[in-house]
Parts: sequence; C-alpha cells; structure tokens
Amino acid sequence: MRIGIFGGTFNPPHLGHKRLAEDMKKSACLDKILIIPTFTPPHKQGSDLASEAHRLNMCRLAFREEYFEVSDLEIERKGKSYTVLTVEELKKCYPDDELFLIIGSDMLLSFHKWYRYEEILKSVTLCVATRETDISADNLLSYAKDTLNLKENEIIISHVNAFVCSSTDVRHRIKSGESTENFLKNEVSKYIMDNNIYTDKYADLKKILKERLIETRYIHSLNVADSASQLAKKYGADSEKAYFAGLVHDIMKNASDKEQLQIMEKGGIILSRTEKENKKLWHAMAGECYLRLEMGISDEDILNAVRYHTTGRAGMSLLEKVVYIADYISVERDYEDVDIMRDLSLNKGLDEAALYALKFSFKSLSKKEKLIHTDSVEYYNELIMEKEKIQ
Repeated sequence: MRIGIFGGTFNPPHLGHKRLAEDMKKSACLDKILIIPTFTPPHKQGSDLASEAHRLNMCRLAFREEYFEVSDLEIERKGKSYTVLTVEELKKCYPDDELFLIIGSDMLLSFHKWYRYEEILKSVTLCVATRETDISADNLLSYAKDTLNLKENEIIISHVNAFVCSSTDVRHRIKSGESTENFLKNEVSKYIMDNNIYTDKYADLKKILKERLIETRYIHSLNVADSASQLAKKYGADSEKAYFAGLVHDIMKNASDKEQLQIMEKGGIILSRTEKENKKLWHAMAGECYLRLEMGISDEDILNAVRYHTTGRAGMSLLEKVVYIADYISVERDYEDVDIMRDLSLNKGLDEAALYALKFSFKSLSKKEKLIHTDSVEYYNELIMEKEKIQ
C-alpha cells in the first residue's frame, strides 16, 4: 500500500489543505493519506492556537473520506514534532508499505535543515506540491539532486490547483465576523462556532486595557493571559479564569498614585507601613479593588489572583499560583533567569517555580536594600515547610 503523510498544525484545516491532499493522492497514486496534526508545547502556544483536541476533531470533520486517516501520533508523543521520529513510528506500524511525505515547494528548499533529514529520505519518498507561481519543477529537481542527493525517480513533484488560502487568513475572517463559506467545510465552520474557537470574547475588555495601559504593558498582559491559560491546562486549574485573571492582573499598573490610592481607600484597603513605602505593590491591590468595584467581578479566586500576583502569599489557591508564575514567564520576559523559571514551571511544578521566583526576588530586593513584603516571606516559609514534609 502507498501511504501519504501530511502533517501540520491544521489551525484550522481548510479547503486548501483538502485540495492539496487530494491532488497529491492522484498524482502519487496514494492508497491512503495520514493527516497528522502537530503537538505544540505549552510555552509556544498562543491564544489563537486551538487545543490539540479541537484540531483533531476539526481534522476528522475536514477529512472524512475513507482514504484519509486522522492520526494523533505526534500529539500523543508530545515533545518536539520532529518528522524523523514520526516516520520511525510509522515504519513500525506499516513495515510492508511505501511511505510518501507530502510537503510544499517552500519546505523542500529548506529540507536539508530538517533534523536528521538523511534518515527521513531513507524511509520515505518526497511528494512535493507546487503551484504555477512557485519555483519551477526543474529548479526543484536541481535542488533535490544537488543538495539532497536524490535521483529523479526518488522524488515526486506535482503541480496542484492553486487555492489561495491560509489558516491565518481563516482565523482573521472568523475574528472579524466574515464568511468562511469558501474556505472551510460546513461541518468545520459549525464546529468552530459551536465551540467558540478563534472568536475573541475578550475584545471589549482588551479595548479597556489598551486605553488604560501603555503599549508594552498591554502586550505583557496579553502574554501573561496566554501563559496563565497554558499553565492552568497543565495543572488542572480553570483555564478561562486563568486567562481572564492574567489579562487584567496589571489593569491599574499605569494609573497615577492618586488614582490607585483613591480606589484602594474606596475598596477598604488599609496599607501597612511596608506597602506605603513600596508603591510598586500598589497596582496589585488597586487592581483587585478596580475589578471588584468598577467591573463587578465577584469571583474571590480571580480577585485574589490579581491582588497577590506580585507578592504571593501563604495559602495561595491553584489559580493564584498559576497567575503568580505566569507573570514571571510570559513570552516577552528576558531577565537573566527566565529560562530556568520556564523550565521549572513546565517540568518541576508551580511550587518549585514559585520557590525559585521568591529566592530570585529576595536576592534582587536585598541587593538594592528594598523592603520585602511579609506576604512573600510567609509564602516562602510555607513552601519550605511543605518541601521538608515531602523530603
């Protein structure tokens, strides 16, 4: 049997994907095509990337013909979606069959940079889809011969019918409320609508944030929301609450001292001596008050996640920890130990990451002879005591 391998994020799978796969099936005389959505690590996911489950389900709706098979191989394997690892697994599953790797002409021209590309070529025949506007077939063959050392009969180059469409364009249309009738199968469109995928229900809130925050702080807020959502999914917290709390955690960051003091007084907050002397702590307490008093937020978990996202505190809930750590590891952060923090948060747990964050913060504050909030000290002590219990 001749089996095609067609991988991608499929975010979402559109009619361009479908047409390419069907054209390649005909030109390469394939009996079956495996549709393989890639796994995406949590720290690389964005708010417009649908979950693995959604992308699998959309692929199953988009590729329903009997000659297509949607595989969760890369998603289940997790880690980096290296093609060579996928091919190795497929060779074990289909030892007596021929494998054909479907790629575009642009991907062919960088194939020599792929991880262990020589091993891939030993196991598959490349099926390269090219359009009239792409590089010529002769040039593609020259590259395959000169750079990849392939013979002409070891690569299939096929012209496919042009279909001007990209997943990015489709997502933009969905967010803008434009029709996707000519770009998605009806079943996929319905699935996206039913599950609120790619729609931005926080558009109004983001507008408020954009008005209240400077550009860099606004971008930071978006990134923290993304990080919080991913951490929540990993550790079992409510990802919707985490995204919301991450989005608004700095809502009072760029407010004046006067405005922050006024909202805190209105919210019944009495500042301690340490808090009076450290204005950098005000925005978190003021933010909790603003959410509660001006926006009508009553969820105590969200309010506490915002209030304690800077200092932490003993007895933090899972959501509070998620937002606390997300603030440290958001994608734009570039302080010296940020990669360590990201690794700890994803591989060692929230408590280990929080302990490291507190040590990092204490070291920085003591070096500058700045005050340390008692909430941070109590959080540190709690983490140490819990760690000693385990040991």
